[in-house]
Order: sequence, then structure tokens, then C-alpha cells
Amino acid sequence: MRPHEDSWLIARADELEARHIVQGELGCPICEARYAIRDGVADFSDGAPPQVPLGPAAEETQALAFRAAALLGLTDPGGVVVLAGDWSACADSLLDVVEGVQLLALDPAPVLRSGGALSLARISAVLPLAAASARGIALDASHATPSLLAGAARALAPGGRLIAPASAPVPESLQELARDDEHWVAAAPRTSISAPVPIALRR
Repeated sequence: MRPHEDSWLIARADELEARHIVQGELGCPICEARYAIRDGVADFSDGAPPQVPLGPAAEETQALAFRAAALLGLTDPGGVVVLAGDWSACADSLLDVVEGVQLLALDPAPVLRSGGALSLARISAVLPLAAASARGIALDASHATPSLLAGAARALAPGGRLIAPASAPVPESLQELARDDEHWVAAAPRTSISAPVPIALRR
């Protein structure tokens, strides 16, 4: 992905299933980059080898979904939630727990299929999300790289939450809320503070 200002991508659908693109392409109108969609998975990996998460055992996915819902504060519907790597294994269970959210699974578990409220994508070193676009993001150990942590912090909406491994540094722009031996959870500020504006007094 080439760095530039945020922009909507233009989609070309060669095959659709219930409004989801199964085969097609995404194109950037600014840099003209193109990203293939194959079998319902958008490919932003730039040719990097695919990361296939091991994920938890099937019987553990529901517990992982409850943990994700609790740590990300998903007590009400709405918004975009991103699950990377191992976290993606609980995507279907999370949709059963929390209604009205849109899930994006990055480098998803092989069992996942796009459709309904679930979209899938492969990535490399860049998080393909606009600023302030995500309600919550969960990164596993293989995705808690400096560039993806920075991208996640940028992508969080005000008040949005990020989960990452306990060994990863918390981005300076976020406030740590809680931590245990496995993970920490941090939140984006709910309001931004603008630079001081000089005031001229008139007489």
C-alpha cells in the first residue's frame, strides 16, 4: 500500500453473493493501486506470505468471543470491529454475542467465510483502515508490530478500544485501561484537543 490521504476504494464485482464480492477487485482512485478479491477475501498483502492463524480449539472460541466483547466494550450495537490473526477464530461466535456490528477479520482463520456482517482481508505491514473508522481492534502476537500498532491507534474512533499482547508497547496516543498476563486494552481519547487559537480583542 502506498502512503497518501485516506480515500474510498472503488470496487469491481465479478461474482456476488448476497451483496458480498466473492471475486473482483478494489482500486484506489488516488494512487491507482489494485487489490484482488478472491473467494471473498480482499488481498492487501502485497505478495507477502499468508499468515495462517492457529487460533484456539473450537470449544474455546465462544470464551474468546466473550473476552473480546468485554475488553472492547461491545455492550451496544453498531460500529466496525477488527479481529486480526488468532482473534479472527471467534468472529462467528462474536457475531452471535453482539448484534449490529460489522466485523473485519484480517489474515483470517481458514474456516471463516465472508458474508453478512463479516468481511475478510489479508494484509502485510499496513492496516488498510481510515483514521477514526473502527470501534474496536484486537491484534494477536504476530500482528502487534510497530507499524500495525500505530495503524490501529490511528484507526480507532474516539473512545474506541485496542487489545494487544501484554508484551507489546501501548501506543502513546492511547490510554491503557487494563492489563493481565496475556493482554492489555487501551482506549483512544473521546475528544481531541486542538491547538491554541489566538484571540484578538476589538476595541
